Amino acid sequence: PLIAASSVLKRLALSPGRYFLVTLHRAENVDIEPRLRAFVQSFARLRSVYGMPVIVSTHPRTRSRLAQCGLCSDDDEIRLMEPFGFPDFIALEKSAFCVLSDSGTVQEECCIFGTPNVTLRDVTERPETIDCGSNILSGADPEQILTCVATVLDKAGVWTPPREYLEEEVSRTVVNIILGYRGGCVF
Repeated sequence: PLIAASSVLKRLALSPGRYFLVTLHRAENVDIEPRLRAFVQSFARLRSVYGMPVIVSTHPRTRSRLAQCGLCSDDDEIRLMEPFGFPDFIALEKSAFCVLSDSGTVQEECCIFGTPNVTLRDVTERPETIDCGSNILSGADPEQILTCVATVLDKAGVWTPPREYLEEEVSRTVVNIILGYRGGCVF
C-alpha cells in the first residue's frame, strides 16, 4: 500500500516510463575518479540521446566525491537527489524507463518489476538476472553504457524472472525459520 500510495513521481514532475533512475555507491565506482567521471559523462549522454531526465538517488559519500572531483552537473535534468525512502524508491524503480545501478538488490527488484536494468559494474553477484535477460553489465565506459542501455531496452519485459524471485511468503518463511531455531547463534 505504501508503494502504491507514493506521490514521488508527482512531486518530481515525472511521467512513468519517461526517466532514468540511477544509484551509484560502491567504492569501486565512487572512489576512483576516472570511473566516477566516466559515469557522469554517460549520464549526460543518456540525457542527450534519450531526452529524458536522469534521477540520481545520491548516497552521501557519492555526493561528497562528486563535489570533491568537481563533477556536479549543471544540467537541471540530471538531478542529484537525496536518497529516497523505500516506498518512493520502489515506486521510482517500477516506473523508470531504465535503471542504472551498482546495487545487487536493485538488479533483483528490476527483474521482478519488468524494468530494464544496467549494472554499472564489471561483475555481479546476481548472474541469474543476466541469464534471464533483465540485466546487463556495462563497466564504466560511457559508450559501453549507452550500448548496454540500448541492448537491455530491446529486451524490455520479454524475460521471465528466475523461479526463486517469484516465491511468495518468503518473509514469513524466514521468520518461521528464525523463530523455530533452537540453540546457538542466529544471524
